[in-house]
Amino acid sequence: RQYEELSECWWKARMGDQQEQATSDGIDDGARRFTWSVRASALTVSANPIRLIVDDLVGKENPELELISLAQGDPTAYGHLKPPEEAVAAVVSAFSSGNHNGYAASTGLASCRMAIAAAHSCEGRPPLCRDDVFVTVGCSEALEHCIAVLAAPGSSILLPSPGFPLYETICHRHGIVCRFYSLLPEQGWEVDLNSIKRLTDGTTAAVLINNPSNPCGAVYSREHLQDIVRCVDELKLPIIADEVYAGMTFDKRFVPVAEVATSVPVFSVGALSKRWLVPGWRLGWVCVHDVNNNLQGSGVREAINSLCQISLGPSVPLQAAVPSILLNDDKKWLAGIMGSLKLAAATIAERASKIEGLSTVAPPQGAMYVLIQVDLNAFRDCSTDVRFAEKLLAEESVLVLPGNCFKAPGFIRIVTTVPVSVLQTAWDRIETFCSKRRIKSRKSLDFEARIMVPAHPVHFGLPRVASQVGGHEGLLLRAAHKPGK
Repeated sequence: RQYEELSECWWKARMGDQQEQATSDGIDDGARRFTWSVRASALTVSANPIRLIVDDLVGKENPELELISLAQGDPTAYGHLKPPEEAVAAVVSAFSSGNHNGYAASTGLASCRMAIAAAHSCEGRPPLCRDDVFVTVGCSEALEHCIAVLAAPGSSILLPSPGFPLYETICHRHGIVCRFYSLLPEQGWEVDLNSIKRLTDGTTAAVLINNPSNPCGAVYSREHLQDIVRCVDELKLPIIADEVYAGMTFDKRFVPVAEVATSVPVFSVGALSKRWLVPGWRLGWVCVHDVNNNLQGSGVREAINSLCQISLGPSVPLQAAVPSILLNDDKKWLAGIMGSLKLAAATIAERASKIEGLSTVAPPQGAMYVLIQVDLNAFRDCSTDVRFAEKLLAEESVLVLPGNCFKAPGFIRIVTTVPVSVLQTAWDRIETFCSKRRIKSRKSLDFEARIMVPAHPVHFGLPRVASQVGGHEGLLLRAAHKPGK
């Protein structure tokens, strides 16, 4: 009832603003218009925080150097990481068969939903069924469905900080208040449970957990997930589990939140995009885990179904390929991909450790990212992480994402989906930049004596795939890709 009242107040306020604007724009009591007054809706204020920070960097790279992007979370960008051949063959077969050219059920093909349910059922628990699964247009839509059905306008959701900024964008779009709980860098970016308790009140609708983590690269242990579940069970909050990087870990097993949650409802979202290296396929899902039937009578499943009826789901041939993709034994392929990402992460950490003023607070354990801490007092005219990134791009044509994009001031995020040869060249430039801008000290002078500069420039191709300007970051900027550079 409280949420209904908040929702009603929100809509009345919004409609009142639009009515007042209409009167001032020359609309006579709603009867007819005297002047053109087409205006964008309030949804236009829901800008991705990454864009607000990074758009200012467009075209500001050094024209004398080829741009190297260490920013975009697209595993296909450089072309050296390929999806499993069997997955591609399954999609080709589905399209070629001619059997999947019509509409499917808005919640997804039955065969697709049953395959996802089987793959995400937890041992020792009642298996998921088809009706527990909703197929979506990528993980982004899965997240939006969960947030939209659990939180009414004016209510709040607890989000991680640092965290993926799309969560905040979705909440703002739906009039939901964002409250940010802390992740603890000195503890491997684990959740600060005290901050969750402190932020929770009567308006709190859910808590969102991202594991493995973007941007931190954290992978939570079973014990820590159990602590999280105990905490939210006391608070009676459902969990939205962003597990799009499920299985993408280096040296520890990925544990889904639902595996340790019995009394807490878990809305687990995932996709083919990261784990199978196909973000352009735009196929995701929501799995509703509710062992104790706490959602009975809530209308949540019906609400998700209603939202699915708007977009009608992803491409039907792609859905038809999902059973084959999930059943395929690709352990050997995945081990090779994760070995490449692990080597890149180790290279990033090793190069950062050799530059005074940069450090890796918590080594990544999975996903596709490394957070590098920047000593903002160590470099001239780099008083913020945004300024550091801006100057690095302008002088050395190396693009990184400032930590401010993720509510991690004083950090920069670097992706591990870059070939090591390109990473080494990028880090040569970063080292040069830091050397030129370092505020001198005796330690700095000793350090500079060890800096190695390549004898000859290294040339390599920029990403050449169509998705290079896509994704939520969209940071392999079309304006920066100039022929002949």
